[in-house]
Amino acid sequence: MPDIKTILAKDIEAENLDIRYDMSVKRVLGNIPLLAPITKYTVKEVEDFPIPMIEKCIDEKSIQISEVFVEPGLTNRKIVNDELESKIPGEGRTIFDIRFTITLPDGSKTKIIINIEAQQKSNPGYSLLNRGIFYAARLISAQLSVEFTNDGSDKEQYDNIKKVYSIWICMDCPEDKKDSIINYSFEPHIIYQGSDKLKLYKNCDLMNITFIHLSGKPDQSHHQLISMLDTLLAKMDAETKKKKLQEEHNLPMTIKLEKEMNDMCNLSSGIREEGIRDGILIGERNGEIKGRIEGKLETIRNMIMDGLTTIDAIKATGRYTAEELSAVAASLR
Repeated sequence: MPDIKTILAKDIEAENLDIRYDMSVKRVLGNIPLLAPITKYTVKEVEDFPIPMIEKCIDEKSIQISEVFVEPGLTNRKIVNDELESKIPGEGRTIFDIRFTITLPDGSKTKIIINIEAQQKSNPGYSLLNRGIFYAARLISAQLSVEFTNDGSDKEQYDNIKKVYSIWICMDCPEDKKDSIINYSFEPHIIYQGSDKLKLYKNCDLMNITFIHLSGKPDQSHHQLISMLDTLLAKMDAETKKKKLQEEHNLPMTIKLEKEMNDMCNLSSGIREEGIRDGILIGERNGEIKGRIEGKLETIRNMIMDGLTTIDAIKATGRYTAEELSAVAASLR
């Protein structure tokens, strides 16, 4: 059977003509297979993690695209209409392009809040850094009464502030900025030290602003992330783009369902043959096999929920029993 397109592939096809503009670029960038490499090359806490691990660190439910106001008093208000931004002209309100959280796989369950902004021009006529600082500051202050408190009865109070990253992807860059990634963050500068016992505050870099300046040409940059984003935002037909992203940057454009289905079919066949040969099913072994089957069915269930396939498509293969299909269908209700 033909491979099933991923959500990322479908989004690229749907938004390719307007890929560099507003909601189109936001929708595409909001895919976890893209958020993971962006995070890897800009968030130092995960720079040594493989991409699959970073994908697991991303809280899928936390991903918000044009849903959160930047301004004080509005940041924690969720917007269901993603066209709201264009319906409130002249009111001075801005909205975060993409906001999500990651949780590190350590004992402390460290949480980091990330904002990604797609910017057409790196020189919009004002300091983009100042704007980035404002966005990052809002990501900090909006955590009050959500992540931390200023209540005197709370011993931890401000110590519960979560680290934030505001990451800006700049497309049309002048020559002095092209093909570069720059991070701005707080760090201590000792003005006077009268004692060799001076201890500095730890974790003072709670607020980070990072600029990814694209080169403008897919094959120009030697940096993996810049090259990938240049390809994603380039003017080229969708099929060529998807092929380059999959072959050169390991971004999944299809799911090979056939191999998964063959594995399940072979497993079921093996179970039946084993039963005939041995004449009995040992309880412990049966439980192990049942667990493996349930795991395979769970994979298919997740793919259906993600829009990668359908019950009818699976049924058409003729590789599953009515009982297996019923089990998958029941789990979707």
